[in-house]
Amino acid sequence: MIIEISSSGGFGGIPAAATHKRIDVDQQSPSLREEICSAFEPRDLRQLASRSGNRKAADMLVYRITVRDRQDGAHVYDIREDQLPPEILDLIDQM
Repeated sequence: MIIEISSSGGFGGIPAAATHKRIDVDQQSPSLREEICSAFEPRDLRQLASRSGNRKAADMLVYRITVRDRQDGAHVYDIREDQLPPEILDLIDQM
């Protein structure tokens, strides 16, 4: 499985806040692989993307998360940072 994460927006849309990561999950340690697979389950990401969020959207990062696997192809989700739990935000920083 491949996970690609890019971000846009943030405080005043500062480009330095933008990020792009590409993670080959199969190349990670077993514990990290399990954590990533659990956090980026397409069904769960779809639910997160459908939430309205609690804060104003101004100056908020938006993450585009693409999950690719051989069986189901690509799933793409645009999720604001206020829609993601802190554990997933920490995992994105860690990756």
